[in-house]
Amino acid sequence: MARSEHGPPRLYRVWLTGAGVTALGTQILVFGLVWHAALIGPGAAAAVLTAQTVPRVLLTLHGGALSDRVGALPVMVAANAVLCALAAVGALAMSAADPGPGAMVATALALGTVDAVNIPASASVPRLLVPSEAMGRALAARQIVLQGAVLCGPPMGGAAITFLGLPATYGAGALGYLVMLAVLRLVGSRTRFPASADAGPGLNRQVGEGLSTVFGTPLLRAVVLLTGAFAMFAIPFSSLLVPVVSAAHGWGAAATGAAAGAFGVGMAGPTALVLWRGTARRAGPAAALGMVTAGAGVALAAAAPGPAAFCLVSSLVGLGTGVFSTHVGPLFMAACPSGAVGRAHAVLTLAQWLPLLVANPVIGVLARAYPVSVLLLLWGAGASAAGAAALGTRAFRTAVLPGGTRRGEQEPEAG
Repeated sequence: MARSEHGPPRLYRVWLTGAGVTALGTQILVFGLVWHAALIGPGAAAAVLTAQTVPRVLLTLHGGALSDRVGALPVMVAANAVLCALAAVGALAMSAADPGPGAMVATALALGTVDAVNIPASASVPRLLVPSEAMGRALAARQIVLQGAVLCGPPMGGAAITFLGLPATYGAGALGYLVMLAVLRLVGSRTRFPASADAGPGLNRQVGEGLSTVFGTPLLRAVVLLTGAFAMFAIPFSSLLVPVVSAAHGWGAAATGAAAGAFGVGMAGPTALVLWRGTARRAGPAAALGMVTAGAGVALAAAAPGPAAFCLVSSLVGLGTGVFSTHVGPLFMAACPSGAVGRAHAVLTLAQWLPLLVANPVIGVLARAYPVSVLLLLWGAGASAAGAAALGTRAFRTAVLPGGTRRGEQEPEAG
């Protein structure tokens, strides 16, 4: 792995700090919302989670088109202002009364709807602030920050509820969005966020143009398809397969937590390495090999004789996941046309969410009919096969990131 001499610029680091604070506040808020719903019953908790997810799936493509149409900065300012107001009203409402499940579902729907607009705009910021040669390290830093928020948010939310009460979780969310508004004002005063797309066509037409751009560009198409396969076969491992396997073997909550932690440790290794030294010179093959490695780990988990061995293979899955995610993201970013960054990222985001809507219930159904070892072998084989297929495509074999080659070495064409 060739060391990159270029790090993310200071303005990007300022924005990333704000994004981390906002993500942490969001995790605390969502934890409080779901926890409160769970007190009513599991059905209410499931309804809240579904209400947050459905608008994201339905509206993300239009959110990306809106970002390209009017510019990422205005979209993020408007979205964070609305989210801040929602969270503040929620905090006041929770202090005055105990809202019923209908109010919580409505809140989750509102959060999911605004997220569908905000997420593609936020994903396009690295392209606007970071030079291409520093993109790998910039996205690795973003991944570490967002994963840190995911890990720290629930325990901080639990502490907030214990010591300050449920309204504090909503207050944390409002504070996080307020911080992002301040950061966006600072960033906006020091750089220019262009509105790239023509404002003439309607959003539906722009959505269609974004889909045509992504699936008409070999490397973008390959990344989206591989990301969808990764979401189907690799992402459910940590969130669903680990607890299903532990429960089937009677290993207990401690072993489940240890396996999930081992996955996180494995994923953190390549992420930290990319942050320090930059991406591999040939990022396409590296991403595909990362997926093959993750699939091999999932399949090997079928033969794990005990919790210790299961933790070991879980770390291998995390290692492959880290290699995949730290290389496929910069590849996609580098190949995005400047006028369609928001729409392209909306397609990529949808490619991550849609397979999960299928994978999770399918795993639940199959787990009742077959041994967990069969599930692990099937999902591991699927991930490895998709990674091997990517290695066979020209788009991945020839994809090289700017800044990922050694000096004096000519980069081949990416597509």
